[in-house]
Amino acid sequence: DGGAEVVGASVLGRLPTITTLFDGSDGEAAPLSATLRDTYDGPLTFPARRPHVYANFHSTIDGLVSYGVKGQAGAGVISGGEPADRLVMGLLRACADVVVSGAGTLRVETKVTWTPWQVYPAAASLYRELRQDLGRPERIPVAIVTASGDVDLSLPVFRSDEVDPIVVTSLRGAERLATRSTDRVRVRAVGEGEPSMRAVLDAIVEETGGGLILSEAGPRLFGRMLREGVVDELFLTVAPRIAGRSEERPGIPLVDGTAFDPGEAPSARLVSAKRSENGFLLLRYALRSADHQVAAK
Repeated sequence: DGGAEVVGASVLGRLPTITTLFDGSDGEAAPLSATLRDTYDGPLTFPARRPHVYANFHSTIDGLVSYGVKGQAGAGVISGGEPADRLVMGLLRACADVVVSGAGTLRVETKVTWTPWQVYPAAASLYRELRQDLGRPERIPVAIVTASGDVDLSLPVFRSDEVDPIVVTSLRGAERLATRSTDRVRVRAVGEGEPSMRAVLDAIVEETGGGLILSEAGPRLFGRMLREGVVDELFLTVAPRIAGRSEERPGIPLVDGTAFDPGEAPSARLVSAKRSENGFLLLRYALRSADHQVAAK
């Protein structure tokens, strides 16, 4: 479902209605325009400590983030293109110093560039104004994490004039990429084998100066980030639908490839809860597993 990200403004129409049910957030408020603040139904704040890593997902009620069906594995199939979800996704991207994702996600979402205006074109001017007020560069720094270096450099994220792409990989992956034309794609090698997520994030901070780091990595990388305690917050949109699972159709859960014992499972504190007019829940959690040891640069 590589085209799930691209939705025209004529399809989206008016800005969605979002209602705040609970908000216990605090910190520094992003300089949202009156329109964005009204649409989001309140301020969007982030803790002052940097770097700050926040992840964004959407899932079904029963916790699947992908049906895992060929041709329909993209996250947009779960959300169904819900305008409130897409607007908030764009808002989180607009606030970020850098967006992080993985090669696995890129193989499914081949057309995505991780720019705010791609996911919600109707608010493009509002996102650009927000980034300008935040002092962010016009080009969106996007870091793709891949141990093997097996990425298609012809994909839009590496070719778009609106993206500043970085590939974070192992030494072996960097050697693989060195045999191909990387043009303006920066390649950062971290370690000989599969790098730890802490090392990856440290490298991203060094490369971009990123203080606010948005992770749109998939369930496997997210699981590794949870295991290492480097995720500070989770924004989770819950779609009002149930996917179900079977041996033939197991689907893909929020965390995949990582399992926690009962005594070590990361816990979370609800920071805010919002509701869209179509019955989607927009939840925000502070993750207690985060120990804030990503190197501050």
